[in-house]
Amino acid sequence: MKSLKLRKIVASVVAALTIATLSPIGASAEWKQDSNGWWNTEGNSYSTGWRSIDGNWYYFDSTGYMKTGWANDGGTWYYMQPSGEMRTGWVNDGGTWYYTNASGAMQTGWVNDRGTWYYLQSSGAMKTGWINDNGVWYFASTSGAMQTGVIEVNGKVYYLAANGAMATGNVTINGVTYTFAASGEAIGDKKPTPTLAFTSAGVPVKVNDPSDTTGTTIPTTKTGGGGGGHHSSGGSTVDPEQAAIDNKYAQEAVIPEIKPVLSDDKKTATINVAAVLAPKFKEELGQEKPDNIDGVDYLVKKDITISTADGTDVGITQTGLAEYKVTAGTKGTVTAVISLLNPKTGQLYYVSSQSTPFQA
Repeated sequence: MKSLKLRKIVASVVAALTIATLSPIGASAEWKQDSNGWWNTEGNSYSTGWRSIDGNWYYFDSTGYMKTGWANDGGTWYYMQPSGEMRTGWVNDGGTWYYTNASGAMQTGWVNDRGTWYYLQSSGAMKTGWINDNGVWYFASTSGAMQTGVIEVNGKVYYLAANGAMATGNVTINGVTYTFAASGEAIGDKKPTPTLAFTSAGVPVKVNDPSDTTGTTIPTTKTGGGGGGHHSSGGSTVDPEQAAIDNKYAQEAVIPEIKPVLSDDKKTATINVAAVLAPKFKEELGQEKPDNIDGVDYLVKKDITISTADGTDVGITQTGLAEYKVTAGTKGTVTAVISLLNPKTGQLYYVSSQSTPFQA
């Protein structure tokens, strides 16, 4: 699964070498435009094919006009931005995600981006939900990240091995043997407890409630791996962009001490997170707002996640805005989640934060 075909590797290398050996345009080059588009002059002629101009790659058709959008060169697809510059990495075209390598070539099949596996269909479009690759089933969330471990999909429990492959038959998890049908769902009296739940399309939902699309997964800060944030960087190194984000939003991502209130019959308790949130956080909860940090534009979204001590939200019922009901005696944590999407690069960041414990 996680090995690119040799022919694909060779094709990528050839594409990279083809672009890299082309000569950049000299100082005599000049951009011109007419009703049909942009072209680049080269003395008394014009550019065709690949050209490196001011450190950026452009592609010109046989008539000399600069290409934008998808361009096919020798059977390989490349994405040219509206400015004409070749795009590398993640590309969001009409709401669909694609991935291009360092040479700009569109990828298909399994791609590992900073420690997280994604599956790209033959069209290049990123796949979410169930994936059948040569007869083996895998599952990816709406972020495209391949999942592993025990998950719930549409109310049924499945086990995905460390390589993402769906398991069938008898499987031992943490010393306990469970049985999974040929379809992959857990059967019998014993079933493992899922840590995450999704709809069949990969939308995160509350465990045991597949109709709810609010989601309760606690994302990690740029850690990659199955279930990480969309296209987040792997490793624990904090880059300057992440540092600037944390510097601005870290204080907002702190939830003060929470004191659950027992019901009159002392069987349940209410956890009113909204009561301790900063006014601005509460006002913007669940909304998407634009922001600019050090000259970089982002779309910012603020959310709350809550889980019990075992890492799930089983037994937690949402009763209002950031207000929850749990069984008396329940222990768990609440986390403020602030995500920032760079719409230009497709990079998704999370503000570094710590969970606040509670005991009902």
